[in-house]
Amino acid sequence: MIRIFDSEVLGAKNLNPSVRYLKLSVPEDFNFKPGQYVSLSVFRDGKKIRRPFSIASPKNSKNYIELCIKLIEGNKTSEFIKKLNKGDNVELFGPIGNFIVNDLNKDLIFLSSGTGISAFISMIPTILNTGFKNKIILLKAFRDESEILYEKEFSGLEIKHKNFKFYNVLSQPKNKNFENKEHIQDFLKKYIPENFKGDFYICGLSDMIMSVKEKLISLGFPEEGIFYEKYD
Repeated sequence: MIRIFDSEVLGAKNLNPSVRYLKLSVPEDFNFKPGQYVSLSVFRDGKKIRRPFSIASPKNSKNYIELCIKLIEGNKTSEFIKKLNKGDNVELFGPIGNFIVNDLNKDLIFLSSGTGISAFISMIPTILNTGFKNKIILLKAFRDESEILYEKEFSGLEIKHKNFKFYNVLSQPKNKNFENKEHIQDFLKKYIPENFKGDFYICGLSDMIMSVKEKLISLGFPEEGIFYEKYD
């Protein structure tokens, strides 16, 4: 059920210089599907503007949700987000969206860039914790090592669930010997298993999504098995 409600900031911190984490209260009966988002109201020049952000917490989180937000220099919404701290109040609208896993009887591959990983830190743990037995592969792309997000969380999942594997792809790594240097679409043939019959979920900026989608189709994967959420 989509609704408008007041929320308290329960926690706020920078995950890196350009990404802000928020922990926000939600009503006891707030119910979302992993992959959905909420819109946060930003008041600017006397007007209320809603900005969408993927819920970055698993389904089993109680009475709160988490957001992972890219900060853009000079952007007024980012300036508003930067100033939010524990104890502040905000207005939320949601949950919204249809970017959810459609078929849990298939192997799944998730591909993200930057804060597009937000949707997957909600979706993947929730799926694995249901006893999901098929394979899950995650490729998450960033510019360099300082921008990598949720490494500890996904490493823990990889140890706990033998059917889950993840890999980082960096376009400009500081370590010259970093294995996966380039863009995420350059590593599809490397990490997609032979005869893969599952679905793909992509989250990131439009250019990345279209490049990955076109590459997958060129490799012979059906378009109806490719799902995505744009961040711009």
